[in-house]
Amino acid sequence: MSLSQESLSSAVSSAGFSTFAEAKLSLQATLASYQALNTGDDTKNFLETCFKYLPPAGQVNLSEDVSGCRNDDELRQLAASIDTSLLRPLLSKGGKTPIITPSPRIGFDDSVENLNSLDITPASRNDQERLRRNCLRRDGYRSVHILPFALGSFTNDDERRRSSEVWVNIFRYFPSLRSTLNMSPEDVNREDNIMMMISPLHEEFGLFHFVLEDTPTPNRYRTKLFPRFASIYTPLLPSDRVIKLTSHDHRLHLPEAKYLQLHAAIGNILHASGRGESIEKLIRDLGETGGSVLSKDGSTNISDLLSVSHLSLLASNSQPTDSKLQQQRARARLPGTENEKPKLG
Repeated sequence: MSLSQESLSSAVSSAGFSTFAEAKLSLQATLASYQALNTGDDTKNFLETCFKYLPPAGQVNLSEDVSGCRNDDELRQLAASIDTSLLRPLLSKGGKTPIITPSPRIGFDDSVENLNSLDITPASRNDQERLRRNCLRRDGYRSVHILPFALGSFTNDDERRRSSEVWVNIFRYFPSLRSTLNMSPEDVNREDNIMMMISPLHEEFGLFHFVLEDTPTPNRYRTKLFPRFASIYTPLLPSDRVIKLTSHDHRLHLPEAKYLQLHAAIGNILHASGRGESIEKLIRDLGETGGSVLSKDGSTNISDLLSVSHLSLLASNSQPTDSKLQQQRARARLPGTENEKPKLG
């Protein structure tokens, strides 16, 4: 069977659901009058793409947020918040929660404070060996967090607040994680957020180069590959592109479908909006593949680099330096973004 990179399942339809239809019309009406800053401003397309792939309740919430923006500046801020508090934390390979843009929506700060005040224990890697054994037993000894481990990890108050800001946005646009599953940040470190994969597919899945989309049959998923998927790994996938998850130990839960739905939605948004490619470029610019952190001509966008790192020291550095010294200091302050992978195989 030839490999298709077209969508294997349509986006959520609002047909027959007046609330969703009204939400879509409201979003379209607001964005119709948006004035782009320049040719590189994709705010309108980005928000429309997010709406297309979010779950129904998330679509309604996004429409409310768009309609609540008082001007084009707030629309751009909303788009930046979704980019930096949903896409980049999930795709960035740094071990810490990145710098994000706060949402302009009313009540956002209160939601962050409420979540931040909860008695949440940060996820610990000390439990990884037990998880590894359980998941190997469940999957028949054939690994990857569906929602990155780093989303539940923090070591100080600043990191905890940034983590809370990310989770407020996750719960806003994927509300079933909170309303149905009662999920919290510490829940990233449990069996139903882990799948066993061979190493190459582990990497491709973590980079959202492929996703698993729902089918009408529970625990049966169809793989959807994006152009950035390394074709050399195609033979490692089932020939019919269908994956059936089965537990070899019924005491252990299979991967949670709603986590995979979130992963698939983010993958589709990253691909359809073009943000995936740009974020990966930012990560490479931080030195993951040996690239320099700062351009000698001063063209590097520091804010963008900080958005995929957990440090903000460069932003406050006002001392004049020559280009070579500046790059040396940047490399010292901004560690590589290679993910500290769970010891799962």
